[in-house]
Amino acid sequence: MDALLRTLSLPAQILSRVPGLGPLVKVCSTTVGQKILMAISGLSLCGFLVAHLAGNLKLYAGEQSFNDYAHALHSLGPLLAAAEIGLFAMFALHIGLAVSTGALNKVARGKDYFIKETKQGVSILPGGASSWMMVTGLIVLFFLVCHIIDMKLKVGPGVDYTPALNAEKIADNEYQAVKAVLSTPSRAFIYMIGLVALGIHLSHGIRSALQTLGINHKRWNFILHWLCIALAWTLAAGFISLVIWAIGGK
Repeated sequence: MDALLRTLSLPAQILSRVPGLGPLVKVCSTTVGQKILMAISGLSLCGFLVAHLAGNLKLYAGEQSFNDYAHALHSLGPLLAAAEIGLFAMFALHIGLAVSTGALNKVARGKDYFIKETKQGVSILPGGASSWMMVTGLIVLFFLVCHIIDMKLKVGPGVDYTPALNAEKIADNEYQAVKAVLSTPSRAFIYMIGLVALGIHLSHGIRSALQTLGINHKRWNFILHWLCIALAWTLAAGFISLVIWAIGGK
C-alpha cells in the first residue's frame, strides 16, 4: 500500500515544485483538499446526470424528437468531443480521489472501525457508509463501461442493432439503438442493477459532498438530508423508467 501511495503521489510531487503551483498542489494533496475536490467533481457529475436524464426523457416524445435531439448533439462536432473528454476526466478524477482518500484514511486509522460514522451519523448499511460507497461506486463504474460499449460504440454483446442501421449498415438511429440495448434482457438486468447502485451511491454522496463544502446547519440538515435522497432516487428512477419503457415495447 505504501509503495502504491508513493507511486500515485509522484505527479503531485513534480507539480509541487512548479513556481506558483506549490501551495495549491500541497493543499490538494491533503486528505481535506482531496475530499473537497471529490465533492466538487461528484456534484459536477450530478449536474451531468440531470442534463443527461432530461435529454433521455425525450424518448417518451417519440422517435423523431429523440433523433433530432441526438443529431443536434452530434452536430456540435469538436465541442461535443471536448465535452466528452472533460466528462471522462471528471470521472477519472472522482474515481482516483475516491481511491486515494480511501487509502489514506485506512493508513491513518491503521485498522477499520467496527462501526463507521459519517457526517450524517451512524450508518445503517453493513460495513458502514464509506464501504458501501466504494462497492456501489465500483458497480456504477462497471455499468458506465457497459453503457459506453452499448450506446457509444454500439457493440453491446447480444444486442441486435438491426433496427438502428441505415443503408450503409451504420447504427445512426439513436432511438432504435437505445430501444435495442434496453430491451435486451441481459443488458436490461445490468442497467437495472447499475441504476439501483447509482441511487444508493448518490443518496449518500450528494449530502456528504454538500457537507464537505460547508453546506451544513443543524436547522436545515434534516430537510437537506431528505432533499438529497429525493434527488438521488429521482435521477435513478428516471433512468430506470426508460429501461421499463423499452422492455414494455412502447
